[in-house]
Amino acid sequence: MDVTYQNIDSSTLNECQRGAIRDCLGRARCSHRSGLELIKGPPGTGKTKTVSTLLVSLLKMKCRTLTCAPTNVAIKEVASRVVKLLKSETSSTQNSAAKNALGDILLLGNEDRLNLDSEVQEIYLGYRVKELWKCFAPLSGWQYRLSSTIDFLQRCVIQFYVHLENERKNERNKNQDSKVEERKGTSETGWKGMKCQSFLQYARDIFKPTVLPFQNCMITLCNHVPESFMGRELVEKIECVIDLLKSFRSLLFCDKVRSNELRKLFRRPNLIEDSSNLFTPASKELCRIRTRCISALKDLSKSLRGVKFPVFRNKYEIKNFCFKSASLILCTTATSYKLHSVKMKEPLEVLVIDEAAQLKECESAIPLQLPGVRHAILIGDECQLPAMVQSKACTKAEFGRSLFERLTLLGHPVHLLNIQYRMHPSISCFPNSIFYSGKIQDGDNVKSPSYEKKGYLPGPMFGPYSFMNVNGGREELDDVGRSRRNMTEVDITLKLVKNLYKEWNGSNEKKLSIGVISPYTAQVIAIKKKLGDRYERTDGFSVKVKSVDGFQGGEEDIIIISTVRSNESGAIGFLSNAQRANVALTRARYCMWILGCGRTLMSSESVWQKLVYDAKARECFFDVDQLELLLPGERNPRRKVQLSGYSKGSSARLTTGNKKSEMKHNRRSTGSDEDYERIQESVINKVKLMSIEELTRLDFAM
Repeated sequence: MDVTYQNIDSSTLNECQRGAIRDCLGRARCSHRSGLELIKGPPGTGKTKTVSTLLVSLLKMKCRTLTCAPTNVAIKEVASRVVKLLKSETSSTQNSAAKNALGDILLLGNEDRLNLDSEVQEIYLGYRVKELWKCFAPLSGWQYRLSSTIDFLQRCVIQFYVHLENERKNERNKNQDSKVEERKGTSETGWKGMKCQSFLQYARDIFKPTVLPFQNCMITLCNHVPESFMGRELVEKIECVIDLLKSFRSLLFCDKVRSNELRKLFRRPNLIEDSSNLFTPASKELCRIRTRCISALKDLSKSLRGVKFPVFRNKYEIKNFCFKSASLILCTTATSYKLHSVKMKEPLEVLVIDEAAQLKECESAIPLQLPGVRHAILIGDECQLPAMVQSKACTKAEFGRSLFERLTLLGHPVHLLNIQYRMHPSISCFPNSIFYSGKIQDGDNVKSPSYEKKGYLPGPMFGPYSFMNVNGGREELDDVGRSRRNMTEVDITLKLVKNLYKEWNGSNEKKLSIGVISPYTAQVIAIKKKLGDRYERTDGFSVKVKSVDGFQGGEEDIIIISTVRSNESGAIGFLSNAQRANVALTRARYCMWILGCGRTLMSSESVWQKLVYDAKARECFFDVDQLELLLPGERNPRRKVQLSGYSKGSSARLTTGNKKSEMKHNRRSTGSDEDYERIQESVINKVKLMSIEELTRLDFAM
């Protein structure tokens, strides 16, 4: 069996992921016919892991591949996962300088939007060009550094004596008017009246500015020049030299090494055998490693000079070299147009498009038209957000439809990743049923007892899945009149976050991440404005507030969804978009709480209508207002507010202390349960009719 297939079979992938990768690799090996593969990755099914494993496998097959994604953020995520996977595969080896094949990977894109970290930076084109320019500089590049290192190791004693002589001359020049008596001979104790540096200290001082730059040049060659260009044998020689120099450095800076011994042994290495008992083991070992370093460096010099490195006259030539020699190129689909003007030594054979369902067909055509591309692999999910189209006419004409969706509708075979590892089963139940026809299974990790997170808010309302019915809210247009907000839901969201923080702060949980999602920009702005920066400096507790579009691809421990819409007609605008709803409903790991007006959503004849009915059927529907979200210690003692017990599927009943006494009195006077229920219902209705402004004026301790 091929080594690449063996690695896939021995990995942590599930069977559907392995099957998709095997078929894609088989397609890439086919040279007599072009082909197309589709991989559908619903939320939490390990799509990015599958893509990164596929790309690493293609890299090992020496198959020239172009990987595209709609945005810089998306392509950076793929690049990051590929680099991490390569490094994890070689983490057990001692030498990591050249075994990651980073020189074969090239990342293009806008540096600011990519927001490069240390790992991804190594494969970024701009950084690579800069590092190679320094490495191949005529007067300070790898050739100069190699010669300087060999010269230092071979002639360090002679250089030391020259250094002493220069120091003596400098001292004499400073004291021209005084007579200085010189001691005959030369020793590291110096001359009378002059304090001289020891040989050991001199060697340490020279080592850093001489050898360390050479090591950096060698690491640059390994990380930024493809291994296929230099050959594996040369790369192994570089690794060997780097290891020897590290050993030399550790012994050189060891306290057990003696300066006088080292100077004598470096002058006459044969003294190790002739007078084995006269020197310390550390000094003898350092001398042996020095001899090995000199031999290895000379051999490396001969091998490097045999490689026909291009002569780079400017950075533009280095950039072309990077394009031509890379086996895996990653960029956005828009950036891929630049490759049309690059004269490739060998054409790109395979095109992989991640998040393909978010691309318009015309955008997918940009990389598909590159000369030499024989196979295409599209990865995406047409049930999530499509490409953004502003014009209603274009939307009606399906201009935003992706190539992935078109091929799916035409019946092209699709590899479905059918096991999700993100959501608690209570959360995945509804989207799986509505959007994926029940084809997605829950992974063992989300079904295990350990996935039942403890220490969050008490009560059935705050379980893994909950619809919180906010009837007292009111939707309104923002100041610009383009977006909508619901300040009642804003206040409830803030109280939920505040209560979560209090519970987390008093628990043993190390980390808790909360995501607040709303389809309306005005609502996102309102929540962010009221939230401020109060949790930004809290280590372990994070709150992210974004639109649905901004959360695609993300996940958090707890998700709070604010649907905003609250009206009598059931109008919910673009909230009715099923793809947008799917994204919002599949971001949570442990808990998902939905804030919305049940009456409005049930009248909308959309996926949200089904969601409300589903929540009621599963006894996850709760009537709430702001008062119910106060923790017991937060309630105002001057105005007693009592929250009666509630059960799943029922309303949480709210009464004030004086009204409750009145109801009990009436009940005793009449002895009628019907009168009691009637009066109780009347009081509850009066409380519900109070405006949100009147409620917030109550003096509750926040």
